[in-house]
Amino acid sequence: MNNFFQNTYLQSALDWIKTNYIKIILVVFILSIVFGWIYYRNLIQEENSKKASILFDEFNFMLNKDDIDLEALTLLREKTKDKYPNQIYSILMDFEISQLNYNLNNFQESLNILRAINLELEQRGIEASFLKDLSRLRLSLLLISENEIDEAREILNKNFIFFEELKYEFLGDAELKSSNQEEARENYETALELTFSEIHKELIRIKLSSINN
Repeated sequence: MNNFFQNTYLQSALDWIKTNYIKIILVVFILSIVFGWIYYRNLIQEENSKKASILFDEFNFMLNKDDIDLEALTLLREKTKDKYPNQIYSILMDFEISQLNYNLNNFQESLNILRAINLELEQRGIEASFLKDLSRLRLSLLLISENEIDEAREILNKNFIFFEELKYEFLGDAELKSSNQEEARENYETALELTFSEIHKELIRIKLSSINN
């Protein structure tokens, strides 16, 4: 009896395959294209990542020279951005170039670069959260030093995944520079609650004591 049912089931399956074999071939063909494209895309991304990392290594080599050529570094960054726009290496280069400009007292150029970095990162997804939050902090700190308080507040009031203690500390700095002592105190106290670093806590306490005095 079992053999009868098994044979009947097998025959039904074979009949269904004969009736629908064109659909089966079509589905297999489509799936092979889809998975083949995914594999090819991942392969290209991996290859591009390797090539971009080589340019980043070259950038760091130039950065560590005694006589730093800012123009050459900028050209290498532009080459990396043009060839590998989806990689993060050009953004990392921009962070360094911004710092170099800051060290050379080119504050406006440093600010412009940080604005561009932040604009690009804000358009990326959660995978860029660390760099996104870092760009917000770097940009807001320079904005505060340049008395661009409203723009700094706008950036710092965004949702942070990382560096929340620094977010509130910098908000405190912005409010203090605007002579809003009570708001500064509240932000410093929030930063104090969030940080786990004893050194950082001591630095925040020093800022709080300056308000108390």
